[in-house]
Amino acid sequence: MAAQTSPLARLSLIIFTLSMFMWCSHGSSDKRQVYIIYMGNLPKGKVSTTSLHTSMLHEVLPSSTVGSEVLLYSYHRSFNGFAAKLTEDEAAKLREKDGVVSVFRSQKKQLHTTRSWDFMGFNKKVKRSIIESDIIVGMLDTGIWPESQSFNDTGLGPIPKKWKGTCQSSANFTCNRKIIGAKSYRAKGDIPSDYKSPRDYEGHGTHTSSTAAGGLVSKASLYGIAKGTARGGVPSSRIAVYKICWGDGCYDEDILAAFDDAIADGVDIISLSVGSFSQLEYFDDTIAIGAFHSMKNGVLTSNSAGNSGPILSSITNFSPWSLSVAASTIDRKFITKVKLGNGKIYEGTSINTFDLKGKMYPFIAGAAAPSTSQGYTSEDSRFCGPGTLNETLVKGKIVFCDYDSDGTGPAEAGAIGAVFQSGGYKDYVFPYSLPLSNLNLDDGRNVLNYVNTTENPIATIFKTNVEDDQFAPFVVSFSSRGPNPATPDILKPDVTAPGVDILAAWSEAVPLTEDDTRIVPYNIISGTSMSCPHATGAAAYVKSFHPTWSPAAIKSALMTTAFPMSSKNNLEAEFAYGAGHINPAQAAQPGLVYDAGEIDYVKFLCGQGYTPKQLKLITESNFTCSEETDGAVWDLNYPSFTLSASPGNSITRVFHRTVTNVGSPVSTYKAVVNAPPGLIIQVQPSVLSFKSLGQKLTFVVTVGAEIGNSMISGSLIWDDGVHQVRSPIVAYASLVYIVYMGSLPKGKVSTTSLHTSMLHEVLPGNTVGSDVLLYSYHRSFNGFAAKLTKDEAAKLRGKDGVVSVFLSQRKQLHTSRSWDFMGFNRKVKRSVIESDIIVGMLDTGIWPESQSFNDTGFGPIPRKWRGTCQSSTNFTCNNKIIGARYYRANGHYSPYDYRSPRDSEGHGTHTSSTAAGGLVSRASLYGLAKGMARGGVPSARIAVYKICWYDGCYDEDILAAFDDAIADGVDIISLSVGSIFWSDYFDDTIAIGAFHSMKNGILTSNSAGNSGPSPSSITNFSPWSLSVAASTIDRKFVTKVKLGNGVIYEVRKLVYVNYSGLDEYFDPWIDLDIPDTYVRH
Repeated sequence: MAAQTSPLARLSLIIFTLSMFMWCSHGSSDKRQVYIIYMGNLPKGKVSTTSLHTSMLHEVLPSSTVGSEVLLYSYHRSFNGFAAKLTEDEAAKLREKDGVVSVFRSQKKQLHTTRSWDFMGFNKKVKRSIIESDIIVGMLDTGIWPESQSFNDTGLGPIPKKWKGTCQSSANFTCNRKIIGAKSYRAKGDIPSDYKSPRDYEGHGTHTSSTAAGGLVSKASLYGIAKGTARGGVPSSRIAVYKICWGDGCYDEDILAAFDDAIADGVDIISLSVGSFSQLEYFDDTIAIGAFHSMKNGVLTSNSAGNSGPILSSITNFSPWSLSVAASTIDRKFITKVKLGNGKIYEGTSINTFDLKGKMYPFIAGAAAPSTSQGYTSEDSRFCGPGTLNETLVKGKIVFCDYDSDGTGPAEAGAIGAVFQSGGYKDYVFPYSLPLSNLNLDDGRNVLNYVNTTENPIATIFKTNVEDDQFAPFVVSFSSRGPNPATPDILKPDVTAPGVDILAAWSEAVPLTEDDTRIVPYNIISGTSMSCPHATGAAAYVKSFHPTWSPAAIKSALMTTAFPMSSKNNLEAEFAYGAGHINPAQAAQPGLVYDAGEIDYVKFLCGQGYTPKQLKLITESNFTCSEETDGAVWDLNYPSFTLSASPGNSITRVFHRTVTNVGSPVSTYKAVVNAPPGLIIQVQPSVLSFKSLGQKLTFVVTVGAEIGNSMISGSLIWDDGVHQVRSPIVAYASLVYIVYMGSLPKGKVSTTSLHTSMLHEVLPGNTVGSDVLLYSYHRSFNGFAAKLTKDEAAKLRGKDGVVSVFLSQRKQLHTSRSWDFMGFNRKVKRSVIESDIIVGMLDTGIWPESQSFNDTGFGPIPRKWRGTCQSSTNFTCNNKIIGARYYRANGHYSPYDYRSPRDSEGHGTHTSSTAAGGLVSRASLYGLAKGMARGGVPSARIAVYKICWYDGCYDEDILAAFDDAIADGVDIISLSVGSIFWSDYFDDTIAIGAFHSMKNGILTSNSAGNSGPSPSSITNFSPWSLSVAASTIDRKFVTKVKLGNGVIYEVRKLVYVNYSGLDEYFDPWIDLDIPDTYVRH
């Protein structure tokens, strides 16, 4: 989906977290719903598949009539299947019939530039093939705006003879020699506000089509921003349009019908910037099905990876026979400056197409202008939502807002402009319907302070300026990440391409923004929807030079010639960018290719558990799966190498590969290996000598890995002195699932034995060791944590007694004066049993030698205590710290971690002393904030549960700590930890643990999270826990900066302490806005 402001295109970037928890289907009033019946390859001979489909429906429907209101599509041109409105029982009957591969409910899928091609080293003067104009690019999207100059057919010759498609012309649409075919698909019947033709009513399809194959248009820009020559990757190629997406989404039955036609019509490449809300098995997914049959017919499908990043394993288009494309930046960024009345200028992000010409306007905070007549308060209007602002107070002014929205609220209230502040990602931008700039939280705080402390605050917003981005390319935050959820040992995404702030053609039926009236021929938007057509154009370019190459060969060329990228800017490394950033010019001459055909994928599918019966239907071949022919995933001739294993374990994997010589007829390639510590790579033979074009040679790669907590990556390069054929090699830790089973069973039931037995039922082997079963939760509630595949987790999900099964996630960690400020001084009345209170701290551990935890004056440990002290050579408990444990199921430690409850981060020591630390006089930080350090209950006891380490806090460890803490007898649990994104109550270990704490009379105190000030950014919100926000106290820290001219500035942002003793020496900690990285709180 494109990241832009129309209703359809902003869906997955503004509220993309919804796609992690929702999937949509559609039906009718008689409870019939649309199902896809997939039957594989077309039958041989002159068989009427439509008659076959009608006959099958007659056998399961109660009446004898099968009209178009029931049979929506009969797929008969490129593969076999149909879409029909069925009840669940009718679908179940069809599922059992011979000849049926799969039956699944139709789902609604979502839509997932000038400078971009130059940035990839692919300029206008690049060498072109003489048959580029014979290449036909099939665009499955929202349609196209045919009058755009990007689709002018001047200079193009006759339509290629191979074209077998049609132009679904209407009163408002005609084709030409550029747009040679166009069709629209809408089985659902009712059409939302849109054109009943291939004409684009959304803009998305026009944008992607011009990016992939648009002609050259000089001086293209968005109101003068990003001015240059707009062009596609293959400007003289032809475009075939298949309109599958409408105002309410893109439906499976339409998608499959478009694939059926596009393949038969004779397209060379299919581009599809569309994806599911959920992750599906290969042949329960219309995109994977269509891409498989495209591959069978020599057509590569280019797919967007999805816009649900940066969550790991969020990619939704991941079939090995398609090209999965992530989104990355190019070397420009859009900066919108805000100037205040005091002369200070702040840089924000947006696409501001308006020019206020430097005029200063009154500046007001949204919080100061609530629409009280409509029942709104300052707490509402500070976010500037629609209808919350008082028009009388806001009109003609610039308004400051505590949230990054689409600007509708200020615009409706008559504001002349708006300044937003937010803590969200700022690695992509949007256009707005009024002058607007989006600031980070630090600058936003300073600007708001100016507004609130100045008698007549004024400001202006400058038109957006384009600046160089030295960090480019890096994968943008929204781009979906791997690992591959279906086949973990195939690397996905495959490559990354430009997908941020891309200028391309736009539909003139849709305004620039939702609440705007301006019509533009070119627009700037972001999304993996934009990166996909870049890869499509690059693939078409390669195809124009090598028209006989298979889809796998073209994909190999793109992957092995991609620019390597660095994990410094993308912590997820290859799971973010795959083989790297595409290099179209080099891809046309890759030297060697990793080729694969239908039989290779069939062997792979055998190894994935598909039956010979299913595969015969899919391929119409008599191939039989057997131990000799079943293809291990590691032997699929893929241009990358991936292996997964349990963290902390050693693993060795052998990969067999074959490369085809497409470079110099006589050439010798030597293997160049890049193996970081923890990875051993051996290649045999290490030299490949070719004597002719097309010659194939086989080699074996043996990879040994000591897998830590996350991943290690290296590479293999075949080098002949001219070509460098590079493949990434990735080893990573397998995924952990939490299986939650509710309360402990009554009676003397061994839950650990039960958990082991359940695993035996779903695991392929008979051994269930500690490397698989990480925790058995059996002291306070019932459940376990285990290393599982997606299929194994799915099997457990269907078992009796299981409440939920969900992927373990990494959570993040979210100081003496504070107690006095709350009127809670040292002389406050204390209970005589305060020293019997036990506070359970789930955090990074504790530093026991701190004076805050001195046990002088403490009596014996409370009798109710049932816990232990997991002591070691560097840790002991006392009468203050009465218990301590640590949890690390994956077994991986950094050199700086203590393998004990001792704190190597500081966070846990800080929180523990704040909650229950003893009295320590004259505490300070190098003299700053000097006073009495103390906790809320200084004589209470502390039980430490170390769950967080250098790389975060993992779900399986969190739940194990709750299990122990409840059973140990703590009175209060404190947890300053939270998720990046919210989860349902019983898919969240913190909510689960807090629930069972509540059942046992224990309150859990949770941090609200550090993602404000955006609304609904809280991540700990269960009604049985205490959710705590953060506020200030009555002091602030000011650091003065003195310049050589004697002027002194006071800055709150420079807070790192000058402890050197030199009055004129400063060592400030400046917050840097590094894109796409996490911040530790």
